[in-house]
Amino acid sequence: MCARRGGRPGNGDGGRDRATLALLLQRHRGAVVHFLYRMVRDRAVAEELAAEVFLRAYRSTGGWSGPAAQPAVLLFRMAAGLALKELSKGKGLALPAPPADVFEEVRRAVAAMPAKQRAAVLMHKYHRMDSGQIARVLDCSEPKARSLLLSAYDRLRGRVAAYEAVPDWDAAVTGTD
Repeated sequence: MCARRGGRPGNGDGGRDRATLALLLQRHRGAVVHFLYRMVRDRAVAEELAAEVFLRAYRSTGGWSGPAAQPAVLLFRMAAGLALKELSKGKGLALPAPPADVFEEVRRAVAAMPAKQRAAVLMHKYHRMDSGQIARVLDCSEPKARSLLLSAYDRLRGRVAAYEAVPDWDAAVTGTD
């Protein structure tokens, strides 16, 4: 799936470029849209950003070779950059209503995280990327990516700690007394 060194995906043949793009779309579109939606919390914006990611991938004049040329890493790197740029516009994305349960509390906690922490958690949890891949996507060191993950998961633990303090939590969850 990697392209020739220094060129667009494919070998310069428009048909192969389109075939490579079709393969990228088939394999990665759902994950990219899901990631973008979790980042910007707006389906229409996520779809627009995803289209831009794949358009940029198609037009790319480099980056499709070498050790970091994993298509998912390159696509998520583009997606993360576009999402962070969108979030920096300060559109004031609204948080959901108060939580009804622990799962909603986790969703709210993730939504309230700083953008790079949220990106790291979403790639780690939903797209099974390790800290090395996350570092390449976010263009930071691997220790920094691990730090983002540790801080994010600490924040999540703190937010759901109140649920652990509920006296009859086990009974409430299992339906037993």
